[in-house]
Amino acid sequence: MRSLVKTKTEASTETRLSWWAYLFILDEFIAEADATINGPAAFGNPVLKLSVRDWDFLLDMMLDPPEPSEGLIALIRECRSYQE
Repeated sequence: MRSLVKTKTEASTETRLSWWAYLFILDEFIAEADATINGPAAFGNPVLKLSVRDWDFLLDMMLDPPEPSEGLIALIRECRSYQE
């Protein structure tokens, strides 16, 4: 039987790592099966519930965004320099 208890032998380290690999594969398999059965809702995308006031604010910001600040412009320039 495999154990997750930490001991000083190399074999136990390999055993613990193989258990983590099995758990990771099992978790991925369950997520894929859930997505197959339940569709996109299975991925657990969070739903953001807004009040009417917050919804109006968000809509206004999306339709008429404010001018970018100097800090935002500098950040975008910095990011673009890393991409080049």
